[in-house]
Amino acid sequence: MQQKEPMQGMQSLERAVMTLRVVADMGTSGAKLADVAEATGLSRSTAHRFLGALTQVGLLEQDDASGAYFLGMDLSHFGAIAANRYGLRDIAHPSMERLTERTADTVYMSIRRDYEAICIERFEGDYPIKTLTLDVGDRRPLGVGAGSLALLAFQSDEFVSRAIAVNAAAVKATWGFTSAEIFEFVEETRRKGFAHNPGRVAPGMTALGVPVLGANGDAVAALGVGAITSRMTQERCANIVAWMLEEAREIEAMLTKLLGPLNAQAVRRLVRKGSRRR
Repeated sequence: MQQKEPMQGMQSLERAVMTLRVVADMGTSGAKLADVAEATGLSRSTAHRFLGALTQVGLLEQDDASGAYFLGMDLSHFGAIAANRYGLRDIAHPSMERLTERTADTVYMSIRRDYEAICIERFEGDYPIKTLTLDVGDRRPLGVGAGSLALLAFQSDEFVSRAIAVNAAAVKATWGFTSAEIFEFVEETRRKGFAHNPGRVAPGMTALGVPVLGANGDAVAALGVGAITSRMTQERCANIVAWMLEEAREIEAMLTKLLGPLNAQAVRRLVRKGSRRR
């Protein structure tokens, strides 16, 4: 009996997390009971029980009219704290602000978690036509999108191969890219020194991505700039990449000054209080 209780507790936790992920993936449309049951493989009664418990503690909210479930406001608070747990948002704030002022376009910052890229910050420029393809907290498989591709390309060959294999089915089903294409994107990014996404993810939108590198040359974060394709001429892209690389080196220098030799493990140990937002 003593061995079963921890296992039962872990199983309940895993089911609760699965439920939260399904609701998160449904975004602004919300998730119905049937959606959660189908996606998690739980019975409707079990799914209903978890949805109810998560709603009761404030992690989910249920719309009275539609019955759909949405992420609760408590999770927004937790997410803001989690996104800044490395202090990267605070450290990168001046660089992202300068990039936003120089480009007038949308600037993103992403970090890697396992085989996914997570957007931890977004600044919106003054140009009236915006390309808001990522919200803070959005996740994408490594290699999909400019920042995500920059995070993937500047890893070891072994890691790149493993990440592409792990994500292959999801990337093909959702984004339409084959593993061979992702490998080609990686090689192109390494050759150029930056990622270029000419409308692959969102038609009519072009994005650029550069890595924030650690001491061993692996990307610990990435900066991205996105704009409508008509603005992203070859000359303008070259200017933006130069500005992005300049700011990436600035962020690296600040992190190195704070942490010493920069690597992913050192970055994870960086914990700073507060969050400076635009």
